[in-house]
Amino acid sequence: MIYGTPGTVSAQWSRIQDACNYEAEKATASASLKTPTEYRRFRLFNMCAKLKGATFVGKVTMPDAEWERISMRCKAEARTAVAKQPASRSRDELQEDLEIDCAKRNGAVFRQDYYP
Repeated sequence: MIYGTPGTVSAQWSRIQDACNYEAEKATASASLKTPTEYRRFRLFNMCAKLKGATFVGKVTMPDAEWERISMRCKAEARTAVAKQPASRSRDELQEDLEIDCAKRNGAVFRQDYYP
């Protein structure tokens, strides 16, 4: 699952993930076995992440090795494209948008549905 997190360093994003996972698990823990809890947990996580500034881009379904290759290439391409701009939230947002566009050009498909 891919999230846009402009202006958020990895340690902050890690704390956001932990907090949102905790909240989603807590909210679905008492659900009966017949309830589709994974769907609800995922929706709750996304709502929590959105409140903290992250945007759900989509799920990528491809082999990990292929995704890593595309991701690394696109991160480098986007970094180069914004290198001359001063540090700012808009530069971070542009860099993330460029990474996603590059990934799409290179064959990554981002699904927006909540089901696996």
